[in-house]
Amino acid sequence: MNPSQAKTLSNQADHYNSAQHRAAEQGPMHLITFWTNVCRKLAKDALKNGDPRVAEALAAHLNDFYQRYTQ
Repeated sequence: MNPSQAKTLSNQADHYNSAQHRAAEQGPMHLITFWTNVCRKLAKDALKNGDPRVAEALAAHLNDFYQRYTQ
């Protein structure tokens, strides 16, 4: 990784950490929305790059979560 890529990742981490903190301050539903949006972006980006595995894993995890809490 070159210094420019490292700086970009550092900036991205700072952004997500700040956004997560702000969401948490607003309450649990805001934090849920934050993580939902982050995970959807990861899945969307992977699909755009031709890799369905992230979307499939997210869908499976969400299905498991739903099944676990609706029984």
